[in-house]
Formats: sequence, C-alpha cells, structure tokens
Amino acid sequence: MDKVLSTILLMVAAVVCVTLVINAVYPAITSSTGALGSASARMNERIRSQVEIINAAGELDGDGDWQDTNSNTYFDVFVWMKNIGVETVVDIEHCDVFLSGNQTVWAWIPHADSAGGTFPQWDYVIENGSEWSTATTLRIDISYESPLSSGEYDIRVLIPNGVSDDYFFSM
Repeated sequence: MDKVLSTILLMVAAVVCVTLVINAVYPAITSSTGALGSASARMNERIRSQVEIINAAGELDGDGDWQDTNSNTYFDVFVWMKNIGVETVVDIEHCDVFLSGNQTVWAWIPHADSAGGTFPQWDYVIENGSEWSTATTLRIDISYESPLSSGEYDIRVLIPNGVSDDYFFSM
C-alpha cells in the first residue's frame, strides 16, 4: 500500500511540475514567435521597398549661374527619385535628406513642416501620381536662402523604413 501511495504522490508531483514548466515556458515561446513574426514582416517590407535617385540638379541658368528659375525667392536643388520597389512609400515627409559637398560634412536637412522657417529645408512633389507607388517619380526640392557654391555634391535620401539611396552630382 505504501508503494501505491508513493507512486500516486510522485505522479501528482510530476503533473504539477509539468504544468508549472508549461506555464512558464509557453508565454516565452509565444512572445518569441510574435517578435520573430514582426521582425520578418519588417524585413519583408524593406526587401520589397526600393528607391533610386535618378537625377539631381541645382537651379542654374544656361551659363551655370544660380538663378531663381521658379520665382520662389529661394535657390533650390532638385532631386528626382523613382520608387522601383513594390511597396508604396507612405509618410514621405518623414524621409531623411542629407547633403554633403565641397569638403563639408553631411548635413541633415529638415522637411519644411519641421524646419520652423529655417533654411535649408525640403519639400516634395509627386510628379506622376497621387501617391509614391511603384514606378512613380518624386521630386524633392531643397531650398536655400543663398546659392550653394559650385562643386561636387553627394545626396542621400532615407525613406521611413530604412531603405536609402545616394547620388553624386556636380553643379
């Protein structure tokens, strides 16, 4: 009888231990699964997102001198970008725009909504559509109060999900 009672108590203790282990481990497994699924979704979005800077130019006249060609009282650098991925880029105003040139360090340029009236600042126009979807061109207008010096420049645009492109150009 002692053996039967000992066996029953050991079985109950084993069931309780297994239940405790499952209750401790199961939430960690489901949490890890959720984190892996979220990371996978973000990676999938980044893989499906691609942008390419196709051209950049300053607001110059035929002689290469700065001229306010669009009559907005500022000197602009225009950057055309193409969405070559399959994802539509949303929250364009949250893109990061950086410019470097003539032996200067990279400078972050704020969007016009967050620039607080300071310059330089940038804004955008979707050239051939109503959203920045596949095969649509975006023009970024970087405005300065005074003309930039002639020389070589490098621009980097980073879209909100971390995909970026660089473009080297001369003015």
